[in-house]
Amino acid sequence: MFDDDSLLLSNQEFFTEDGSLSTIFTTDAFMENDKTFYRPLQNMSFLIDVKLSGGMNVWMFHLTNVLLFSIIAFLFYFLLLRFNISRVYAFIGTLLYASHPLFVSAVAWIPSRGDLLLTLFSIAAFIFWIRFIDNKKYHFLILTWLFFTLALFSKETAAFLPLVLLLHFLIFTPKPKIDFKMILLGFLMLCTALVWLFLRNLSVAGSDLNLTALDFFRNMLTIPVSLAMFVVPYSFSTVPEFTLTNVLIGCVLIILLIVFSVKSKSQPGKQKIFYLLWFLLLLIPTFFAKTKEWDYLEHRLLLPLAGILMLVLLHIQNKNKVKVTSVMVALIVVFSVVTVFKTKGYENPVSFYEAVKHNKNKPEVYYFLKGNVEQVSENLDAALRSYNAAIKYDPNHRKALNNRGIIKQERGDFEGALADYNKAIDLGMKNFHIFKNRATVKMTLEDYTGAIKDYGTALEYEFHAEILYRRGQAYLMSDDDENALEDLDKYALEGTVDPEIFTTLGISFGQKNQFEQSLYCFTKAIETDSTYTPAFFNRAFAKYISADYSGALADCDKLLSIDSLYSKANVLKATLQQIINSQKNESKE
Repeated sequence: MFDDDSLLLSNQEFFTEDGSLSTIFTTDAFMENDKTFYRPLQNMSFLIDVKLSGGMNVWMFHLTNVLLFSIIAFLFYFLLLRFNISRVYAFIGTLLYASHPLFVSAVAWIPSRGDLLLTLFSIAAFIFWIRFIDNKKYHFLILTWLFFTLALFSKETAAFLPLVLLLHFLIFTPKPKIDFKMILLGFLMLCTALVWLFLRNLSVAGSDLNLTALDFFRNMLTIPVSLAMFVVPYSFSTVPEFTLTNVLIGCVLIILLIVFSVKSKSQPGKQKIFYLLWFLLLLIPTFFAKTKEWDYLEHRLLLPLAGILMLVLLHIQNKNKVKVTSVMVALIVVFSVVTVFKTKGYENPVSFYEAVKHNKNKPEVYYFLKGNVEQVSENLDAALRSYNAAIKYDPNHRKALNNRGIIKQERGDFEGALADYNKAIDLGMKNFHIFKNRATVKMTLEDYTGAIKDYGTALEYEFHAEILYRRGQAYLMSDDDENALEDLDKYALEGTVDPEIFTTLGISFGQKNQFEQSLYCFTKAIETDSTYTPAFFNRAFAKYISADYSGALADCDKLLSIDSLYSKANVLKATLQQIINSQKNESKE
């Protein structure tokens, strides 16, 4: 489901065997170097799950998400108290937050781990920030900085957190004055940001979002839609979308929110503005993300909407306590029931894509997800039909094109696979796997020059020694023996090269009278397999041509000890013995 495969399944070997922290902090969120997102603590938490549970156990990933959300709810209660919300309303507000259907995906969807960590560390940072503002103790300063650092290394949204903290200081402090300790905290946060930027630049190749100004402004619809779904969470789809209904509801809510903020006397006007700025500033980073599958993602609203809930709680706590409490309790019950039903969409891949049927405006998403499930279960006929349907609704659906290309490649339709890969790449899908797959297709179609280029591009995205081996073969087929030998030599340092490949390369060098390289290749083949007789014979013959008769004879003897019936070796040995004997006689004379 969406990123589950690319985040976890594609990196199964790393999480179960390697698990290097240096790799986690020097690769992107997908353990590659060609994506936009840098979230090392997210991947570290996955690694901890694997180590604690003894493998890639789905139950452990889900259990950790539940535990993290429980801690978030616990901290949110104390944050509400810090904002002078009464214990009763803080408790009710926490239950409302924890039971809200809008946050189902934040817990049920494993890849939302980054948002859970972001929210947990940001709320903790805010709690200690308020304590620091109240008494200026150094340990609260350090804890604020520490949790900000953890939040930033969990998800990029935390880059806006210092601004929210500063606004809180300026708005809630009667006579705000920036002293040495404030400057020290700012300096520490700046150091964190610089280290984060340095590591991010090492880990992320660049942006693959291709965001336009129109995309950014369209993403701003998340503002009214998120408010609408927070108040009236009626959608059960696992892939939310912008609809006229939720946009209109959201716009009405924005108007009511403005009117309420102007007329309400429950708190100073500047403080009302703060909660709205909390919501907007922590929502803005989501505007920079673009994907064809969804209009917005609900798990990204977990931290921003906390600001709206705090604003509402501060307003209602001075109203009729019995009536307000009754309404809130009723809402918690309704939300809890809706949440239970909504979680059913995350029970398995089939229930996930079936829930997408509610998205009448995005049938291509339904068919693409359906094709994914069918492809994983190896029902390739059904998967091909689903991908065809997805591409019919959206001819530029690059992921569907790529997956259809994989199926066509497996079935031997190499021309069709090449056409799908070409279009997907033209549409901006550029990663290690698609260039490797296209290179393999080009090899089959004997386009060795194109294969060499694609293998090179794949290596730029991600290094795999296997690609050196394949590119070496492509160089060999295109008669570029020098580059073939260079790639195969590099590969031999990490893997095993088929001795036949080195032998074929050695013969090619010999035909060009490049006997030094030829002998080197035959020797490499023998080092790979000390019983590979063709390598011994060809090295013996190359030594014979180079007039190294003793060396050639030694190779023939070794070969015949392996296979005494190797006729060519017997003939060559006889010839060598005659030459050596003749040389001895001449020497005596």
